[in-house]
Amino acid sequence: MHYKVYINNKSFVLTDVLDNSDKTYHYDSIHLDEIMQKLKYGSKREISVFHPNLEIAWKDFQKHFDVIEAAGGVVENDQSQYLLIYRNGRWDLPKGKMEDGETPEETAIREVKEECGILNIEIDRFLLDTFHIFTENNKKRLKITHWFKMHENNKSPLIPQTEEGIEKVEWIDINRNDTHLSNSYENIKLIFEDLRSKSFQ
Repeated sequence: MHYKVYINNKSFVLTDVLDNSDKTYHYDSIHLDEIMQKLKYGSKREISVFHPNLEIAWKDFQKHFDVIEAAGGVVENDQSQYLLIYRNGRWDLPKGKMEDGETPEETAIREVKEECGILNIEIDRFLLDTFHIFTENNKKRLKITHWFKMHENNKSPLIPQTEEGIEKVEWIDINRNDTHLSNSYENIKLIFEDLRSKSFQ
């Protein structure tokens, strides 16, 4: 068990499995700012931090941030294609911040409909949570995004939500052409890796 938190395209891994090499830091002996500086300016793409009680460490870790919860959808159609959006020069998945009173499932469905224009989608199952850190208004923020596998079978026309900066919405056959993922974010690649691994279980 571990928590993998992305900072840009690098990652911080909080784990309860101790690696006795010099690659793993101890949670109580390293400060959060030091971790972020190492990832920002160092050559390492990933830093592992050990704590014997993962949940205690994760709760403490979250106290250092303004936590934002979001949800999104990995939508598949009858042709085994997946719905991707193009925004800010990269391919992404539809997602957004949870509104007051919403469940993660409700947020995920609303965001897919708003950002992509499709109407008829259903949730198949929960996939995973992803985590990433960013700075906004001089505040450190931790975004926790709940991802759901969805299905669309109505062949709705795709309408990008341009007011949210979305330029394109496309159905992509990831298994035949993964060039879109090469121009995506690390946490999006992680979602498809998880999806592929579960399809073989």
